[in-house]
Amino acid sequence: LLALARPRWGYREEETTSSGLDIMVVFDVSRSMLATDAAPNRLEKAKRALYDLIGLARADRMGLVAFAGDSFLQAPLTLDDEAFRQTVQGLDTDIIPVQGSDLAGALREAVAAFGKDSTGARAILVLTDGEDHEPGAVDAAKAASREGIRVFTLGVGTAAGAVLRMTDPYGNPVFVKDADGNAVKSQLNEKLLREVADAGGGFYLPLQNRLSVQNLYERGLANLPRSAVKAGRTRQWFERFQWPLGMGIVLLILEVLMPEHRRAAVVGMGTTGLNVAEPVRD
Repeated sequence: LLALARPRWGYREEETTSSGLDIMVVFDVSRSMLATDAAPNRLEKAKRALYDLIGLARADRMGLVAFAGDSFLQAPLTLDDEAFRQTVQGLDTDIIPVQGSDLAGALREAVAAFGKDSTGARAILVLTDGEDHEPGAVDAAKAASREGIRVFTLGVGTAAGAVLRMTDPYGNPVFVKDADGNAVKSQLNEKLLREVADAGGGFYLPLQNRLSVQNLYERGLANLPRSAVKAGRTRQWFERFQWPLGMGIVLLILEVLMPEHRRAAVVGMGTTGLNVAEPVRD
């Protein structure tokens, strides 16, 4: 019974590995992502797309770079799906103090975020409406491709676009206006996103529904070669069932070797409580 209970004590630590990709997500958090031509707005729809990607890329490490007029690494490459999901939940248009849209700077930040420990297949996924106020996005994608990094783009929004709205301190909806006092209308820039994806050796897809993310993963990311990456450390406990099992076997052998009259005497001692065994008749 003790052996069947599998007693264990003592352990050794071992490194575990996982075979997958390194995916750095470049996420647009500029104010244009508040446009409602994608329900409920572009920002929330892009978040939902990332949640779907987390479910598809369970064996892949994922990181996150948020950008507007500037860009910051929000999450380094990780296999921790829950930690990555919580980082995505916290994205909003206020986390980057500099407004605008600098996609080139975000791509350079994503390339740097891979680091020296990322030596396998690498990919950048851009989630944006394509509004870009700074030049150089195509050149930055080409530079990433030269380092063996594939760049894919998902366009959020529509070509028709929508007028940007925000809420004032009292919760009332107000229009975003330019310097001349005109309401700002934001439109999906598919042309730029196609050029960036082509330059980065990937492809562009408009974000329409969950199938768009599945199509992107199956057609693009899933076909990239996998590499083994360190997934962490685990404890391997030492099995100690051999000791009680060995003791049980020794006792069984002793019972077999014990003469018949001695076994009967031992039984008598156990049942009567006497110190001296009764004689046994053959």
